[in-house]
Amino acid sequence: MTPTDWVPQHRAGDDELLGYTRTGERGTVPLTLFGYPLAEPGSREAAQRVLEAHGLACLAEPWILRREDGPEVEVRIMSAFPESVTVVEAYFGIYGPDSPRHTLPVPTERLSPGSHR
Repeated sequence: MTPTDWVPQHRAGDDELLGYTRTGERGTVPLTLFGYPLAEPGSREAAQRVLEAHGLACLAEPWILRREDGPEVEVRIMSAFPESVTVVEAYFGIYGPDSPRHTLPVPTERLSPGSHR
């Protein structure tokens, strides 16, 4: 369930949900659809610009899943919604119809950017 202190940010042209912002003592943080911070705290306007530029684009990038039952594994995001994110294991960036999938509740701390970030 999306935390109540996350403010949804939508794209102006089509109202697509780009991510969220969360404001704290140090400023406003732009968050992915599943709660990963995309930048350090700053102004609300700066956080919104980050989400416009990277909020949806980052979903196409490699991510690392900390599995509960084993080592970390590279994954790709299959779908992201306010209540859950589904990823597929992608060893060496490759996945197929039989690749293991994981659906995680939002927010999750089990995903982090792939090594290229």
